[in-house]
Amino acid sequence: MFEKLLNQKAMISTILFAVLVGGLIAYNKIGKLEDAEIPIKAATVITVYPGATAHEVELEVTDVLEKAIQKLENIDEISSVSRPGLSIITVNIQPTVKTPQLPQLWDHLRRKVNDVKGSLPSGAMEPIVNDDFADVYGILYAVTADGYSHEELVNYTEYIERELLGVNGVRRSQIFGEHTQTIDIIFSPEQLAGLSVNPMFIAAAIQNETAIINPGSVVAGTESIRVGVGQKISSLEEIENLLIQVPGGGNFRLGDIATIKKSYLEPENEALYYNNKPGLTLGLSNESGINVVKLGKLLDEKLAELEKELPAGIEINQVYYQPDRVDAAVKDFMMNLVMSVGIVIVVLMFAMGLRSGLLISSGLVFTILGTLIVMLSIGLPLHRVTLAAIILAMGMLVDNAIVVADGILVDLKAGMDRSKAFVNTAKKTALPLLGATAVAILAFLPLRMSPNAAGEFLASLFSVLIISLSLSWVFAMIQTPFNAKYFYRKTRPKGEHAEAYDSKFYRIFGRFLKWGIRNKYPFALGSFAILIFAFWSFRFVKVDFMSKIEYDQFFIEYYLPQGSDIKAVEKDVLKIQQHILEMDGVHSVTASVGRPPARYLLMRHMETGGANYGDIIVQTDNTERVPEIIPEIQKYLAENYPDAFFKVQEYGAAFADADIEAQFTGPDPAVLKDLANQAKKIFLDEPTATNVTDNWKNQTKKIVPEYSVVKAQPLGLTRSDMGNSILVATNGMPIGAVYEGERMLPIVLRTDTKLGDNVEQLMNIPVWGQRSVASVPLSQIADTMKVTWDYELINRLDNQRSIKAQCDAVKGHTAAEVQTKFQEKVEAIELPDGYVMKWEGATASSSEANEALFMFLPLAIGLMAIIIIGLFNNLKQPIIIFLIVPFAFVGIVLGLVSTGTFLTFAGIIGALGLIGMMIKNAVVLLDEINRNIREGKDRLTATIDAALSRLRPVMMASLTTILGMAPLITDSMFSSTAIVIMFGLAVGSVITLVVVPVLYTVLYKVDGKNTVPATVNV
Repeated sequence: MFEKLLNQKAMISTILFAVLVGGLIAYNKIGKLEDAEIPIKAATVITVYPGATAHEVELEVTDVLEKAIQKLENIDEISSVSRPGLSIITVNIQPTVKTPQLPQLWDHLRRKVNDVKGSLPSGAMEPIVNDDFADVYGILYAVTADGYSHEELVNYTEYIERELLGVNGVRRSQIFGEHTQTIDIIFSPEQLAGLSVNPMFIAAAIQNETAIINPGSVVAGTESIRVGVGQKISSLEEIENLLIQVPGGGNFRLGDIATIKKSYLEPENEALYYNNKPGLTLGLSNESGINVVKLGKLLDEKLAELEKELPAGIEINQVYYQPDRVDAAVKDFMMNLVMSVGIVIVVLMFAMGLRSGLLISSGLVFTILGTLIVMLSIGLPLHRVTLAAIILAMGMLVDNAIVVADGILVDLKAGMDRSKAFVNTAKKTALPLLGATAVAILAFLPLRMSPNAAGEFLASLFSVLIISLSLSWVFAMIQTPFNAKYFYRKTRPKGEHAEAYDSKFYRIFGRFLKWGIRNKYPFALGSFAILIFAFWSFRFVKVDFMSKIEYDQFFIEYYLPQGSDIKAVEKDVLKIQQHILEMDGVHSVTASVGRPPARYLLMRHMETGGANYGDIIVQTDNTERVPEIIPEIQKYLAENYPDAFFKVQEYGAAFADADIEAQFTGPDPAVLKDLANQAKKIFLDEPTATNVTDNWKNQTKKIVPEYSVVKAQPLGLTRSDMGNSILVATNGMPIGAVYEGERMLPIVLRTDTKLGDNVEQLMNIPVWGQRSVASVPLSQIADTMKVTWDYELINRLDNQRSIKAQCDAVKGHTAAEVQTKFQEKVEAIELPDGYVMKWEGATASSSEANEALFMFLPLAIGLMAIIIIGLFNNLKQPIIIFLIVPFAFVGIVLGLVSTGTFLTFAGIIGALGLIGMMIKNAVVLLDEINRNIREGKDRLTATIDAALSRLRPVMMASLTTILGMAPLITDSMFSSTAIVIMFGLAVGSVITLVVVPVLYTVLYKVDGKNTVPATVNV
C-alpha cells in the first residue's frame, strides 16, 4: 500500500504544495486574539431601592429575588451584596453548562425575576437582569478635551463612538466617566415662605407636566383613534415658564421664584482622569473569532480620519490596546517557530547529518502549516493558549518523523534496496506510532473534559495538540518517506556515520545497559528508591495555581473606609496619579473613581466599586520596570495614605477577590463579624500574609432624626414629608425628567442653603407637608437626633449571610504555602451552632481546578491502557509501561526544586504531556523488542538491540523537544510547563532507554549474565 501511495508523485506533490500555500493563507486569515474567548457564566440582577438601608435592601429586595432565582435550573451558586439603596445579585451557572445553552438560561432568569417583581416593596425600581456585564472591551481609549466643558467632551466622545462602531469587526462599545447631567430647580426657603409657596407644589407641577399620560382612544366609524394631550415639557425654558398654582389663588412663574439651570448630579457616581486630565474612556469589544490585529489597523485608519475633523485639544489615547499586544505575541510566536525549526535542524544535523535534519524539519513546517489550515476551518483562532500549544507541540511533532527518517537511514546503510528502504520503516512503525501518538493525545484528555473555568480557558490547547500530533503522524508516514529519496543520495553520504551503531557513544551506552541488565534486581530496586525519594522531595516544590503574567502594565485598587465621600477618593487618586507620573519609566496613568473603567482584560480582577473606591492603571515603558516600580508605589502609599486600603497588582488569572479567603456563613451579622475578626487576627500574625481585610468592611455612621408622631400629626406632617424635605436640603429630590434627544436629564429640586460640615444644622431644615402653606423646622417634629452605626455591605451566599476574611500571599510565596501556615488555627475557631466555615479564594479555585482536571484522568488512563493492550496483546508489557509513568516525577521534582519554579496549573498540563511522551517512547521501544524476537533473536539480544536502535531517535526527539521548550522558559504563564517537560524528558529519556529494558528482563525473567562487559575503544 505504501509503495503504491508513494508512487503517486503528482498527487502528493500537489497536496504538499497546497498545504504550503494554504498554510500561509490561513496564517493571514486566521483569527488572532489575546485570550481564549470563554464566556463568564454569570449574570447580575440589579435593583435600586432609593432611601433603604442595606439591611432593608437585604430583607425586602435581595431575599425576595434570591428565593425566586433559586428555582432556576443549573445554578452553581448565588452571591449577593446589599448596599444602601442597591441590591446586586450575581447568578453563577454550573461550569458544565455549554455556552450555547446560556441565552435560554438567561431568558428563564428574566422570567423568574419578572414573576416576583410584584412582591417587591413599592419604592423599589424594576430589577435589571444584565447577562453581558462580563464582556471584555480589549480596546480601551481615553478621550481628553483640554479647554472644553464636560458636556462638550461627552458629545465628542459619543461622536467618536458612533464612528468607530461602524468599523467592521467592532461589536459593542462602552463609555465610562460620564457625569449625569441634571436640571436643577434651586429655591430659597425664605423667599418661598414669604410668598406662601410650598416647594411640594413645584414638585407636583413638574411631575404632572413630565408624566406620560394615557387619555385613551375614541371610535369614529370603523376607526379607533388614539387621543393625545400634547407634548410634555422638554426644555429648560419651558420649565422656567411653568406656572405654579397656590391654594389661596394666584400663580407664580417658576423662573421668577427659583433658579433653573443645568448642572451635574451630586455626588458624582464616577470620574476618570488620564495623565491628570479629566476625560472619558471608550471601550470597544470585537466580534468573535476575528483577527484583532487587522481590526486594530482599521481602527487606526479611522482614527486618523477623525483626528482631522476633531478640533484642537481633543486627544484620543490608548489605555489598553489588544491589537498591539496580539501582534507582538504573534511575532514572538513566529520567532519561536523559526528558532524551533532552527534548533531541530542544528541538533539533527550534528546527530544524523544535514540531510536528515532538513528532511525532518520540513515535516515540522508542513505539520504546523496544516495545523493552521485546520484551525482556520474550525474557527479556532490564535491566542495566548493556542500559540503556547503549538510551541508545546514543537518537540513532539518531530518524534514520528525522526523514527521514520532514522529507520530509512539505517536501512540504507545496511544495504537495503532504496525502494524498499524508503517504505520499510513506515510500514513497520505505522501502527505502533499511531497508537503511541494516540496515547500522547489522550494524556491531555482530562484537560479538554475539565468542567471548570480554567479547563475551558485551556481547552483549546487540547484541540491544537490533537490536530498537530495527528498531522505529524500523517506527514511522517507520507511526506517523510516521499521526500527522503530527494534528501538521501544514492551513495553513502560522507557526513553520515559509516556504521549504524559503531561509535563511542553507542558503545558507552551499550556497556551501561548491559551492566543494568546483569544487575537487574538491584538496578530496579535502586530505580524505585530514587522514585520514592522524588515523591518525598515533592514537599520542597512550591505550588501555585496560576502565575502572574508579565505585562508592561499593572493596576492599583484603592479603598478609603466605607462611608467615605467620593470627592475624598478623587482627591487622593489625583495626588497618587501625579506622583506616579513623575516616576522614571512610567508612560501614562489612567485613574478612575467609583469603579474600574471597563473589563478590558480577562486576566485581571474587576471590583464592583463604590463611592470609596479608586482604580489606577499604570502603563510603563517596558516590562522590566514593573517589578521595580511596584515596591516604590507600595512604599509611597503606605507612608502617605495610612487610612487607605490598597492593592498594587499585576495581571493574572482572576478567579477570586483574594488569594486566601476564610468564609463564614450564618444568620447574625455581629457573630459573623466577630468570627471574621478572629480569622483576620490570625492572618495579621503571619508575616507572609498581606492585604488583610474582609468583604463587609467597616460600619458607617447614620444620622437619624427621630420622627415624633405626637408632634407631627397636629401640624399635618408625615414621616414622608420629613424625608422629602431632608432630601431637598441635602442631595436634592428628583421630581421628573426631560429628554434632549436620547439623553434623559433628571429634574432635581434643591435649596440654595448648604448644610456644610455642621450636621447640627440638619435640625433647622424647613419641613413642608403636601398641602401646607408654611414650613416648620425639623426640630419641631423630631424629638432628638442620634448617630447610629450600620453596615453598608451585607454579603450573602445561597440565601445566607456570609462574610469572608481575606488576605493575599506576599510576593515570592504561594497562596497554598501561606494558607498552610495558619489553616489549623483558623479551622480551630469555635463556631456557634448554625455557623459554617470553608476556604475560598485562589487556593480553593486551585483545588477545584485540580479536582476537575483529575476527574477524567482515570478515563484517559483507561483509554491508554486499552490502546496499549491492543498493540501488544498481552499484559506484561502494558504493566512495564505504566510502571515507568510515576518516574516522570523524578525529572519534574528535580527541575522545579533546582530552578525554584512554581508548579502551576500550566505545569500540571506539562506533566500530562510528559507522561504521554514517555509512554509513546516506551511503546515504540517495546514494539521494537517484539519485532526483533519475531525475526528470530533471543529476548536478551532483542532487548539490547532494540534499546540501541531507539537510542538516537529517542535522544534526538527528547533533545529537540527540550530545546524547543526553551522559548517558553521566559513566558510567565507557561514557564512551569517548560521546566516540567525539559527536566522531565531529560530524565525520562534515560528511564525509557534503560529502566524499560531492565524491567522487561525482570518481568520476562531474562538471564542477563550472558552479557559481557563492553569495552569502549577510544
